[in-house]
Amino acid sequence: MFSALVMTAAMRGAARAAWRRARRGPTLPSWPWSEELFVGAFRGALYAGVRELELMSPRPKRRHATKTVRRGSLVVEDVLLDGVAATRFTPQGQLAGTILYLHGGGFITGSVATERRPASDQALSTRCETYSIEYRLAPRHPFPAALDDSTDAYRALLAEGADPNTTIFFGGSAGACLALATLLRARDMGLPMPAGAVLLWPYVDFTFSGASIKANAEIDMLPLRDLASVLGSAYVGDADPTDPLLSPIFADLTGLPPLLIIAGGAESLLSCAERLADNARSVGVETQFTVYPEQIHGWMILPKLPATIAATNEIQAWMTRRVGQ
Repeated sequence: MFSALVMTAAMRGAARAAWRRARRGPTLPSWPWSEELFVGAFRGALYAGVRELELMSPRPKRRHATKTVRRGSLVVEDVLLDGVAATRFTPQGQLAGTILYLHGGGFITGSVATERRPASDQALSTRCETYSIEYRLAPRHPFPAALDDSTDAYRALLAEGADPNTTIFFGGSAGACLALATLLRARDMGLPMPAGAVLLWPYVDFTFSGASIKANAEIDMLPLRDLASVLGSAYVGDADPTDPLLSPIFADLTGLPPLLIIAGGAESLLSCAERLADNARSVGVETQFTVYPEQIHGWMILPKLPATIAATNEIQAWMTRRVGQ
């Protein structure tokens, strides 16, 4: 839960963005009003939020209670995966596979609830049983707590009979980092690799060394040039930021399954995504990498953007190929 100060800062940020748009036109030629206001609001909230980071610490641990709800053609259930709380989205009819869904939020915020819509959309569009997990968050639980939870969840899925050949890891931003780190740990533990991983706007370098961190600092909704020292240290804690399981940009990616990497041309983490794609290809990992011009970090939260529609179609086609539909 954010404080009234953070909410006020978000509204002021949106108001400033509206004023600039009215006076000067769009920040980038393709931006509609919705993207302009989203960037302004999010930047305002982030700058205010880092001053009271404890407000962004984990929600109280969710008490697990078996609960089943039918929403249209989906059955939604709260479950446990080796002690990790999760929500399972099950489409009606024959299932094509399994998705391990890892929400974003910089490892300091976010939850199953905040990404319920995209998780359920993935379940429906791919006909995959989808598990979205409540991994532990920093600063109360720094690295490797989240990775421990995601690894336990994957092992539990395998133990329950999920076929790795039709299982996909899916994550955006910090969730993409966690998906990639879970692949690396699973490989090193000798666990079977899933069929692939979807990595949206990957947040996989906690040294924040990419050129786009500075180049896109005034445009992106995630101004890491100014906030990396606070946001990054909350998750890193006492660990080495170059640890490959913390910053998979430094990992040897040999032996990983196919990857779909998607980034925005105006985001701070563009360089990170480019380097990750290069690293994967250099060791023979099948990699599909797409940059959507002039798009910010996390732009797919805006469902009517042409880039969101195009990326959604790309993701669905890629995942359908991976699970063999």
